[in-house]
Amino acid sequence: MKNRVNLICLALLSLIISCSDDLDDNIIEQPIELIVSEDVSVYQSDGFYNGYTLIAPVNSTNSYLINMEGFVVKKWESEHRTISATLNEQGELIRSYEVINPVFSFGGRTGGIEKFDFEGNLIWNWEYSSPQYTLHHDIHALPNGNFLASVWDLKDANEAIENGRDINLLTDDAVWGERIIEVKPIGTNDAEIVWQWELWDHIIQDYDATKQNFGVVSENPQKVDLNYTSGIANLSHVNSLFYIEEFDQIVFSSRRFDELMIIDHSTTIAEAKTSNGGTYGKGGDLLYRWGNPNAYKSALETDKLLFGQHDVTYIGNSPNQGGNFMCFNNSRSTTESSVDEIAIPMSTDGSYTLSPSIANEPSDYSWSYVSSDIYAPRVSGAKRLANGNTLITQGTEGTLHEIDASGTVVWKYTIPLEVNDVFKCYRYASDFPLFNGNVLPILGDGLIIEE
Repeated sequence: MKNRVNLICLALLSLIISCSDDLDDNIIEQPIELIVSEDVSVYQSDGFYNGYTLIAPVNSTNSYLINMEGFVVKKWESEHRTISATLNEQGELIRSYEVINPVFSFGGRTGGIEKFDFEGNLIWNWEYSSPQYTLHHDIHALPNGNFLASVWDLKDANEAIENGRDINLLTDDAVWGERIIEVKPIGTNDAEIVWQWELWDHIIQDYDATKQNFGVVSENPQKVDLNYTSGIANLSHVNSLFYIEEFDQIVFSSRRFDELMIIDHSTTIAEAKTSNGGTYGKGGDLLYRWGNPNAYKSALETDKLLFGQHDVTYIGNSPNQGGNFMCFNNSRSTTESSVDEIAIPMSTDGSYTLSPSIANEPSDYSWSYVSSDIYAPRVSGAKRLANGNTLITQGTEGTLHEIDASGTVVWKYTIPLEVNDVFKCYRYASDFPLFNGNVLPILGDGLIIEE
């Protein structure tokens, strides 16, 4: 069998042999041979969190579920390459794919989403792409069967200038606004946008007092400075979405602002366009932001703590080291990335306090795992597992590292493809509702991920 090595399992097989002239049983212990793929370079079964890992290489049209030994137990075949893929509790694979769109040519563009059942049948697909907008980057499954997705919206030069964009920053003669939508699948190829939030409704600028949205940036941290980023039309580059079910909030990552931002999902579509309404009374204004106080003119550029980050998640209801949010901090230095926990000040009801003209707390991370071994300048992610371990996706190297709470690597796997970049990966426990505690058999004669 190709691409595998043999390890001797620590578990011992007990063979009970009864003897007619002896009332005592004689126990003969023999080792069980455990087959582990050579793509798994660290395998500590007494330390890792057992389950199945979803991997969707960005240069492949296939998505895979592998076991801890590195063998494929499920394979979904598509006609399209992907960026983001996730499983819902019904066992459906929700997967983004690229639709050619010459207007939005930046990395992360998708434009289409497809859904497969667990058997691999395509049961739904939907494209949301035009010269005016396109889906991009992340998708996030919701408990109600819908999902969140991010959208770029084209704002031409005239609209951008009228809203206060500095004309000297319009190097692409346009600005891409940002929208987060909740999508309800309909039939086999249609959908309804049942909720949405648009960043463009919550901008501020201090460049031109004769234009819309003029104000003092530092005194309005609930708004986003239209002129903070420059050079390209891609204003904010939202690269991850996460739903906080407990508080009906969404936290997203803005790579260009080097910030995590939190908004209220309880609003109506109309309320989300304003500064009033919803559970927290703020409408669609930011409930909180963190990572770069220079983005709202309340500190220096050197005071920022996030650097091109990805995969911001809420871990307040998971094992943690004192933080309630976590992310993969890509460019902690020129040679190191980190996984960081952040203790965002939050009331028990999920509310936050945004104060004007000061850097938002905390002033440092509550826990960090920093290493050159996980360095990745792009993509990547980190997921907190139920036993307190962290599954780290080193996306540009196609390598997954699972570390325990002390930072010890207990499982490590590298995708065996020549080009093995991956956006982020998910671990699903053996008791995930879909699996019902069953052991999923490997496909074929020890199938591994392959071209």
